[in-house]
Amino acid sequence: MRIVSFVFALSIGLAAVLLAGCAATATPAPHAQVPFCHKDTHGRSRVCTQNAAPGPERDAEAKQFRASPDALTLYIVRNGRGDWLHAIDVSVDGHPVVETVPGSMVRLRLKPGPHRLAFESGGRTYETTVGGEAGQIVFAGVEGREIAWHDSHAWSGESAERLKARAATARLVADVRYD
Repeated sequence: MRIVSFVFALSIGLAAVLLAGCAATATPAPHAQVPFCHKDTHGRSRVCTQNAAPGPERDAEAKQFRASPDALTLYIVRNGRGDWLHAIDVSVDGHPVVETVPGSMVRLRLKPGPHRLAFESGGRTYETTVGGEAGQIVFAGVEGREIAWHDSHAWSGESAERLKARAATARLVADVRYD
């Protein structure tokens, strides 16, 4: 009986040590560039970017929504409602460009003119075209619905004002300039 009690106590102690290690995660420095993880309503990370996201200063600067005088500025905004499991890679003009996760945004500065945006989800390719002149800002949104047996994503039909409001609460995960 004493051996059983000893083994039981040892098991409980080991489990407590292991769980304490999981709970003690290091907090990154406030200005560190680390991957961005979309969290569910319980605070659990569901999906993270592969690459480090720009720091908080660049995130705040991007949310001022200032145009680049020599480029078309494009914000791609990912809807976080009902969209929480998958990262989606977006391409511009056939070139892979950026990875998005729910609750994120991407700022791209492109040559003026039309550009074809595309991503794949659920075995389908979704495309849209955006365009504009130097000094102009445009928005494109990705919306998604994910449930246990099905996920679907598409380009959003939301207005630029609504997408800008979403971008203001999203996290900048990439800031890219293409010349």
